[in-house]
Amino acid sequence: MVLGAALGLCAASHAACTGDGKGGGVLKLDRCDEFEATGIYSRRNQQLLGAVVIGGTLGYALWEGSETTSGKTAWRSLDSMAIAGITTEVMKNVFQRPRPSQADNPDLWRQGGGNKSFPSGETATMAAFVTPVIMEYQQEHPAIWALSILPLYMGKARMASQGHWLSDVIAGGAVGVAAGVYSARRDTPLLLELTSDGVFVGLKKKF
Repeated sequence: MVLGAALGLCAASHAACTGDGKGGGVLKLDRCDEFEATGIYSRRNQQLLGAVVIGGTLGYALWEGSETTSGKTAWRSLDSMAIAGITTEVMKNVFQRPRPSQADNPDLWRQGGGNKSFPSGETATMAAFVTPVIMEYQQEHPAIWALSILPLYMGKARMASQGHWLSDVIAGGAVGVAAGVYSARRDTPLLLELTSDGVFVGLKKKF
């Protein structure tokens, strides 16, 4: 059993990307990059950013409610992230693409349920979070576009840790932006349609 596990690990290591290779995959965008998941691109930092964004947005939405501009924007970002998360999960199960850490060939698709590289869910989440915020405040505060660094960082980090190919990241970002635009244009956030009037009174009013 131990021998089998060792051989499997060796095979996986051999199959994974080990350096620059010729382009392939979607529009020949994808190639193997060296593993760089240390420092700023560490997996821990990726997970921490995701937790801060999701947890912070949820906490602010509950605290502020939906009767203010900032509160409603937070609810729209929650909508957007939920839509992006569901969409990317469905796509992962349809396309079943191996991650760069699983195989060195970006042209492999429909390889089984354990292959969930396409598209990048975490990049989609970051794009889904920032899009409603940027759409709401870009006229009044153009500097809000600086939030674009979050999906850009996550995309780069996911590639650096060999979790995704470049086309996975681009597709994830597109899904996130689309979800964000849809959510930002809704009068009532989807998550609040469960209430009779589509309004959530913030917790701050109870203290």
